Amino acid sequence: MAMHSKAMRLTWILSFFLLIFIIDCKKKAPTSPDLDEVVKPAIWVDVSEMSFTGFESGQNPSSQTIKAKNSSGGTLNYTISGDVNWLSISPASGSSTGNINEHTVSVNISNLSASLSPYSGTITIADSNATNSPKQVKVNLNILPRDSISISCEPSSGPTGTLVTISVTVKGNSKEIKAFGLELTFSTAMLEYQSISKGDLTRDWSSVDGNVISSGIVRVGGYAGGANSISKWSIGSIVKIILKVTGSGCTDGQQSQISIQNCIDDIAGMTIESPSIIFTYKK
Repeated sequence: MAMHSKAMRLTWILSFFLLIFIIDCKKKAPTSPDLDEVVKPAIWVDVSEMSFTGFESGQNPSSQTIKAKNSSGGTLNYTISGDVNWLSISPASGSSTGNINEHTVSVNISNLSASLSPYSGTITIADSNATNSPKQVKVNLNILPRDSISISCEPSSGPTGTLVTISVTVKGNSKEIKAFGLELTFSTAMLEYQSISKGDLTRDWSSVDGNVISSGIVRVGGYAGGANSISKWSIGSIVKIILKVTGSGCTDGQQSQISIQNCIDDIAGMTIESPSIIFTYKK
């Protein structure tokens, strides 16, 4: 009976220590990594910046392609979108387990004006489950002015004695301008020629001048000389012609047309966007 009791106690003690050993081993056993962390997707995109160029009032620039995929484990389910109304991406979402998806990036310039600095937008690729979401791509859009010349007058109306400044402006010259020539015509019944001054783009030029060649016609010309030529795609005035209102016999509200013609040298062939303007006589 005593031997049986000892055997029972020994069995109980061995069982107790075996249980402690098992519990301790479980505590020390290395745990497996969380499966979700191992297979989390990551966004890969083939570009970080895109650029488009178009002309004011012209056709939309050609579309471009952006590529995206999952560069890690699991499945990437993403959206891709732009943050400005002139930018669109199609399709607007994608799924990848490593396969590359292509998205068409398009811009619409119909409501945009020419600008010396580019318009900017951002494409965002996002998946809340991805380790590096969101990824962004910068988009630059250059809208160049059309290859044209126009004139304006300030003021557009006035009484006798008023000095009227006629500004000749280029927009989007497709080649450098080192020299130019043109003719300004006006009615001598209301206006007379006074003087010439340099434009915003010709301030440093060697010469900008004008001469009356016949009644109501002034021939205007300029050349850069040692100064910088006007760079391509510029916007600004090249010359300002000063006229004086002399029509003391004109009636109130009478109008006179002022025009440019015969563009030569480096402005030859440019579109004359508004060849004529109207000055109104006001007593």
